[in-house]
Amino acid sequence: MRKTQKTNFASAVSARYPGLIGKIKRLIEESEKEYAKSPGTEDSYLWEHTSCVASLGYQLAQAEKRDPLLPSIAALFHDAGKFSGGRYHQDDTAEEKDAARLAGNILREAGMRNGDINRVTSGLLALYDAKARKNWVTNIVHDADFLSKFGTLGVANFFIKATLRRKTLLGAILNYLSKELTYAACLPSNMRTQAGKQLARKKSKDTLKFFRALLRELKETQAADFTIKRLSVKPPSGRRQPIEVHLAVPRSCEKCGGSWKLSFNTEKEIKCEKLEAEMTCSGCGSRSSFSFCLPEIG
Repeated sequence: MRKTQKTNFASAVSARYPGLIGKIKRLIEESEKEYAKSPGTEDSYLWEHTSCVASLGYQLAQAEKRDPLLPSIAALFHDAGKFSGGRYHQDDTAEEKDAARLAGNILREAGMRNGDINRVTSGLLALYDAKARKNWVTNIVHDADFLSKFGTLGVANFFIKATLRRKTLLGAILNYLSKELTYAACLPSNMRTQAGKQLARKKSKDTLKFFRALLRELKETQAADFTIKRLSVKPPSGRRQPIEVHLAVPRSCEKCGGSWKLSFNTEKEIKCEKLEAEMTCSGCGSRSSFSFCLPEIG
């Protein structure tokens, strides 16, 4: 595949495959609206995220001295199967399988060479299958996807997603902040490219700084008092390297003022190793729980 000039991803893709971006955009928007059962003209969060990942993938590939066109195109498809058929993970099918199928069909129609189509589809499949052979397209899309979720833009998207889930600020912190803190802290170790690691160090620092400041301000205004507990967790796969998780938990029970007892366990699922945490109030016995997939390390 010929080298692409250093320009933005949309210009590069459109110059080689006119109309491709618009076609993928319509596909993603329509599937998202079908899933949400909202046929109106609302903005598409999924497409916004997709274009961000494609742009980051383009930049990472350039920094890695790779042709940026293939990872940008793969990034455009990486979430295309999320709401395939108007359902989320239909029949427990990994969304990357649907994404690869859609990519193969659309890229053939666009006139892409078979060898390049195979690089895109195999790159998408390897995003979810730990046993699949990793390749440079996979590595760049993987890093771009995670990087898009952190830093200033990532923090903004954290609150957008919480709003879409109909969570208040405190609800978002209680249910989702532990995952954000854990992934932000592990972000550089989760990268597969040197360019990704370099950008991850800054995004990790910026993300953690913001959320810590937010928790301090919530305490100062007496809106809520959270503490961040750091725990070393052994993944269920038996990997030697434990993962340090950062759990945002209230200091005391809102109902009775009692202290919280925290317990957790891990289990292997289809696409990830999941941590499940449960808090039990020592005073009134109230319970609260949250869970999230552990980040990949190494």
